[in-house]
Amino acid sequence: MSNIQFRSAEHRDFFLENMNKCRVNDSYHRAFFYVMGIASETRANINQMFDFKNDCIEPDGMHGGWQTSGTVKVCRLAFNLWNGYTDMNSPQSFTPEDLFCCEFAPYFMEGIKVRYPEYCRDLPAPRKQNELSR
Repeated sequence: MSNIQFRSAEHRDFFLENMNKCRVNDSYHRAFFYVMGIASETRANINQMFDFKNDCIEPDGMHGGWQTSGTVKVCRLAFNLWNGYTDMNSPQSFTPEDLFCCEFAPYFMEGIKVRYPEYCRDLPAPRKQNELSR
């Protein structure tokens, strides 16, 4: 977690504040609040997207009037990292092609690393290949 890249100080503060509100500190919560903290609009509307009392996501928040094309992508990825959530009416909206076509893509990758740290370790540097023999 120490190497995590935040978009801004507000993003980092949002993440830490919401993790402190949670009863559980696991990769599901960390990834959800990391991704939800990327955009100022999702930070401002977190209570429409997450029920802290019942510790669950609020899919109805996806239809809030504050949502933009970018914040919808943020919420879709956060929900998917939480529990594999997809909208049965438009599952294609949850594909990498749709989600990652935005300015938030580098931070989406960070969110995936937060959710799946055991699979997202650094790869060794490739070995230099000698000239191919014929």
